Amino acid sequence: MFTISAQGKSAKERLDELLYAHGYCVESATITAIPIYYLQPNIRVHISDPETKLNGDYIVSKITIPLSHNGTMQLTATKAA
Repeated sequence: MFTISAQGKSAKERLDELLYAHGYCVESATITAIPIYYLQPNIRVHISDPETKLNGDYIVSKITIPLSHNGTMQLTATKAA
């Protein structure tokens, strides 16, 4: 179940990832917006949108930023436990 990682992850970090991924009801959100360049993966953000009834803290899992000057970014986040 545990393998030696070249990324330097310990067994506890891997266990935390597995518990987070499989221990909670996974709720995710995908947002399209103007680019926010200071956001990075694994950052906690608060999302509040009354239309879609999203409210709470989310962990950013994926960011797609275009290279064009007028493009929009796409952000994928999973709900924090």
